[in-house]
Amino acid sequence: MKKAKIIFLNLLIIFYVLTIGGWWYENEILFFVSFGCFSLSLLVFIILAMKKASKTDDKEYEDIPNINYDEAYATDTQEEAAYADVSQSEAAVTDAYGEAVLTDAAQDTASDTYDESSASDVGSYMSRIDELEFELQDTKDMLENYKSELEAYKERENSQKNNFMSILPEGITPREALSTVNIVDVARSVVEELHTAALRAGLRVQVSSGEEQILVRADEDLLRVLFRNIVDNSIKYMNRQGILVITLSTIGDDLFVVLKDNGEGLSSEETNHIFELNYQGSNRISGNGLGLAQAKAVVEYYGGNIYAKSTMGGGMGIYIQLPTT
Repeated sequence: MKKAKIIFLNLLIIFYVLTIGGWWYENEILFFVSFGCFSLSLLVFIILAMKKASKTDDKEYEDIPNINYDEAYATDTQEEAAYADVSQSEAAVTDAYGEAVLTDAAQDTASDTYDESSASDVGSYMSRIDELEFELQDTKDMLENYKSELEAYKERENSQKNNFMSILPEGITPREALSTVNIVDVARSVVEELHTAALRAGLRVQVSSGEEQILVRADEDLLRVLFRNIVDNSIKYMNRQGILVITLSTIGDDLFVVLKDNGEGLSSEETNHIFELNYQGSNRISGNGLGLAQAKAVVEYYGGNIYAKSTMGGGMGIYIQLPTT
C-alpha cells in the first residue's frame, strides 16, 4: 500500500509538471491530457489513503479472545469453581483488552510516524516541483533569446538576398521554364570569348572535365555571367604570367566547379570579403567590385554554394557547388 501511494504521488508530480508545460506553451492537447491524468491520479491517491484509515479501525478489537461462559455455569454444584473460572475469564478479558489498547496505541504511533514520513516526502516533492518550474522559466527565457537571434539573422539574410537579387541581370528565365544546359560547353565558350584578353595578360585558361556533357537546369546567360566574371577577375589580378584551370565534375545530383589560378593571391583576411558587394582588395586596379558579388548571386539563385581560398603568393581558388536538377 505504501509503495502504491508513493507511485501515485510520483505520477501526480509528473502530470502536474506536464500540465504546467502544456499551459505555458499553449499546447491544448498536452494540457487537457495531462490535467485529466493528474485528476485521476489524485483520486486514486485519496482512495488509497481512505483504505489505509479503514483497515486500522477494523483491526482494533480483532485480537480479543471469545469467552466461553457455558462452562462457568455447567452445574449448580460447582458454583465456587465456576465463579473462580468466571473471575479468571474476566481477568483474561481485561488482559486481552489491555493488549488491544496497547496494540492500537502502537498502530497509532506507527501511523503518526508514517504520516510524518509522508509529509516529509511531499515537502521534498513540492520543493522539486519549484525547482522544475524555475528551470522551465530559464528554458523559456533561453528559447526567447534564441528566437530573437534567429529573427535578426533571418532579417540580415533576407536583406543580403535582396541586395544580391538586385544585381542579377534582367530578363532571367523563370525557373519553371528552364531547360537543361551543357555547362561544359558554356565554360569553353566563355574561355574562347575571353581568349584574347587572357593572352594579353599572359594568362592561359584551360577547361578540364571528365565528361563531355554535364547537364544542369539553369539559364545559360546566367551561367555565362558566372564564368565570365570569375575568369575576368583572374585576368585583371594575376599580375604575372600564369594559368587558370577550370575543373568540372559531378557527384550524384551535385555539380562541382573549381577555378584555380597560380597568381599572387590575397591574404586570408581579404579573401573572406571578395564576394561582398563593392568590395575592392589591396590589389585593386579598376572596376566597382561587382563581378564576384554577381557571381555569388548567380550561384545562390540556383541554390548552390560558393567560397574562395587564397594565400599571398599561393594563387586564388574559387569553389562552387550547384544542383544539377
